[in-house]
Amino acid sequence: MSSRALAITTGLIGGLYMFAQYALARFNDMQERLLRDRVARENLRRRFLQNQEDCNFTIMALLPTLATQIFEEMDVESISHALREQNKKPEPAAPPAVSEQTGPKPEIVPDQPASDEEKASAATHPQSTDMPQEPSHGENLATDAPPEPVSAEAEPTVPVNEEERRATKLRLWNEIKHTSFERTFTTLYTLVFLSLQIHVQLNLLGRRSYMTALEQQSKRDALGKTQQDGNYVEEPHYIELHGDGTDDTVRGDASADERLSQDTEKKYLTSSYWFLHRGWREVAAYVRRAVHEEVDGMPLKTMLTFSHFEALVERIRDRVERCADNTGVVWAAPNGFRGILLPESERDEMQMLQDAGALESENPAMTPSLRALLDETKDYIDSPDFASVFAASCHQVFSLFLHHIASSYGVRASEVRRTDKPLLLAKVLPLVSQQAQVALNATPNDYVTAIVEGRELRALSVLMYTAWDEGLGW
Repeated sequence: MSSRALAITTGLIGGLYMFAQYALARFNDMQERLLRDRVARENLRRRFLQNQEDCNFTIMALLPTLATQIFEEMDVESISHALREQNKKPEPAAPPAVSEQTGPKPEIVPDQPASDEEKASAATHPQSTDMPQEPSHGENLATDAPPEPVSAEAEPTVPVNEEERRATKLRLWNEIKHTSFERTFTTLYTLVFLSLQIHVQLNLLGRRSYMTALEQQSKRDALGKTQQDGNYVEEPHYIELHGDGTDDTVRGDASADERLSQDTEKKYLTSSYWFLHRGWREVAAYVRRAVHEEVDGMPLKTMLTFSHFEALVERIRDRVERCADNTGVVWAAPNGFRGILLPESERDEMQMLQDAGALESENPAMTPSLRALLDETKDYIDSPDFASVFAASCHQVFSLFLHHIASSYGVRASEVRRTDKPLLLAKVLPLVSQQAQVALNATPNDYVTAIVEGRELRALSVLMYTAWDEGLGW
């Protein structure tokens, strides 16, 4: 009986020991797995944040290319300079010389100092460095009549008559009115388009880079485990990336660069050339039509309160972003956003790569991997998520634009605008035009920051970066 009890006791103790060892092993495995998961999440977070920093840097690097073209085609400063030249009064004609045969020789008298009237006429009008002086309430837009001739027989000294000068000045003022709004609105929209395109491109490339890193890590872990067990068997252990793997020259020991070649990445990134040199002009055309429809019949002496200015901005935005039947469709272009950001046909794609200098004779122009990247980019651009992020980003940049204009009105965002002081439209124009300079040339750039820090764009970036089902051949 004692031996049976001893056996039972020994069995129980042995079972408890084995159970404890099993539980300890499971606990250690769980701890190791949690540690690996935490390291993996931190690595993913670090890579994602670095990728967003790369997006911001790329946007700022491409802004000068966009700014040069916009300022050349919408040169408000040159129009303002031409208007200031028109505002200069012509110099009076010199008095005719007295002939010696027409009368007695005049007495020689010492020179007299200039009179107060002559000193006043010699002083020219002060000129603004940015925009011409706005017209006052009591004067016409094309004033400054030429001085009267000295005599009836004297030749006119003014190269053009007063009516032509008035018409020229009125035309220049109207050009300033239209171009100021066109340039600033085009700038804000192109900032949104460029920011979204860069985020789509770099997040798709970042996801592929991360998956390649996981592939390499999984191969190293599998190799170490088989060598540790002493039964090493070489097996194909890899994660197949999106596409048919044309860039994968070697399976098994292929490096990260071989999964997506540098040539493919270069060609894919140069697809932004289309928007930087062609797509933004389509945006400018939509803005130009909307601005002309809204401000064409608005006199320069129109008094605008800040509330009226806000309403004007909203009306222009509605004409640009929504279709004619007002169904709420954002940017109702013939091809939507896609035709602005990327070429539609393969012929245009080849022309884009050639113009961007991305074609090399030893490499094919369009590889399957590049085709897969472009197609996936178009899918995201056509998605409702992209349209939602675009609308939110436009709201952010135009809210910042109105905030800058409000400070010139003396209006604070937190106060009720009951004492909204009116300003002449001619005085508002330089404020509007200046914001294009701020949005394209300022460093740090508040407009770019407002876009890239938007929650909607960050959410779309996370969605693209973690779309494992699209990044894997599952």
